[in-house]
Amino acid sequence: MDSKAWILAVDIGNTHITLGAFLAENKSFPPVPLVTWRLSTHRHATADEYGLNILGLASHAGLTLEHLAGVVVASVVPPLDNVFRELSQKHLKNSALFVDSGLDLGVKILYDNPHEVGADRVINALAAWTRLGRDCIVVDFGTATTFDCVDGTGAYLGGAIAPGPQTASEALYQKTARLPLLGSFRKPSKAIGKNTQNSIASGLFHGYVGLTRGLIKTLSLEMGGTPHVLATGGLASLLAPSVPEIEAVAPDLTLEGLWLLWHRRFGEKNNTPPDIS
Repeated sequence: MDSKAWILAVDIGNTHITLGAFLAENKSFPPVPLVTWRLSTHRHATADEYGLNILGLASHAGLTLEHLAGVVVASVVPPLDNVFRELSQKHLKNSALFVDSGLDLGVKILYDNPHEVGADRVINALAAWTRLGRDCIVVDFGTATTFDCVDGTGAYLGGAIAPGPQTASEALYQKTARLPLLGSFRKPSKAIGKNTQNSIASGLFHGYVGLTRGLIKTLSLEMGGTPHVLATGGLASLLAPSVPEIEAVAPDLTLEGLWLLWHRRFGEKNNTPPDIS
């Protein structure tokens, strides 16, 4: 395989689409992305719109289609699945590998119905288990705040889902007559707000810190041990310092899991098996 060969990992979320380019021949985990990008999620965007955007970003980063070895996608937005299948074929000249519960993901899924589990949640579990090799909880602070539990054998147990902070803020604004929309989720200087904006900021920030700590404690007790806790997602760096139970932040965890899935499926064929020992 050419030394410049690269893989495009795509995480399609409800608010943002996160993309990462990784060297295909990299053999160590976790991999370091060559570059990452973030696009807004637009459910009605076309394959041409997203495709040309991605081509422009790749070109700006010095990455060429000639050396693109594969595209791997995790999506929680079904209307965009066929869009990315089409753009991968038409613009990237590759068939995209989509995360699906029918694939050998390297994780035993113990959900009642494995098809219900979001692709990002399973991939996060795979990446966390590969990083740690032990029982763990992944907290993903995104449009939804998800808690995903992995046992000591690497099996995905399930977890918990709550609205994300920004989602809660927007719901508060939409369902009340006089409360304003909080501009951005933030940590207020004091817990006791002296105006409406700071009061909302306090309720959201400290409320989510309490929610996160409480759920980690409850889930850990139910798991019967002291699982390692990883955080990821757009708000992880803001919330994690106030949650002592979180032992590390892995901002690219989902992209790392997608890289790993691609290697599990195609690594041996290309003589580039990842070193995850």
